[in-house]
Amino acid sequence: MAFNFLKGLSRSNIVSLTYDHCIDFLENTRCKSLPFHSVEHTKDVYKYVKTIANYEEVFGSDLEPILIASLFHDTGMAQTYVDHEEQSVKYALEFLKEHEYPEDKLTIVTSCILATKMPQNPQTLAEKIICDADLYHLGLESYIFKNERLRAEWEEYFNLKYSEEEWYAINVEFLENQKYHTWFGQTVLKNRKDLNCKMLMERHAKYQG
Repeated sequence: MAFNFLKGLSRSNIVSLTYDHCIDFLENTRCKSLPFHSVEHTKDVYKYVKTIANYEEVFGSDLEPILIASLFHDTGMAQTYVDHEEQSVKYALEFLKEHEYPEDKLTIVTSCILATKMPQNPQTLAEKIICDADLYHLGLESYIFKNERLRAEWEEYFNLKYSEEEWYAINVEFLENQKYHTWFGQTVLKNRKDLNCKMLMERHAKYQG
């Protein structure tokens, strides 16, 4: 009985173990130097999953695999930038199987990580929560600042250099087409995202004929 109790205690603490593991991993790979997909981004997505899940009334054991997925979702960038989600899944499964994480929850973790791949097309509530958390920054006042970090990242890793006009045009199109999937995203985040889009459109207009 004592063994079963300790085993159950270990599982209840799996989010904490995953947090420590993933943050340490990210801080000791090239991820620590990424301008946008940084350690801070992972911490933010983890926090945003909690916020959105609270509004969606997803708690406890249902929330657990989403939180774990949020911590692993960009770890694959340690190996590859393009299609990094598949590598992130490999890292997650390797770690979680060592801790005897249940198969049904492994499936949820996997689907949540893969759902963050662009373009997003989440099917389950869990996938919708992590997808909105990953693009939460679109609905923040700090969006412009964070977006410039993404611009720097693309230039460094893809050698993609954009003029001001091109950069604003690309991001206006993205914001206009992007859709949030949860109630919180479609109300709270969308309102600020629309303001950010309007601001980008105004800046873009300055560079047109």
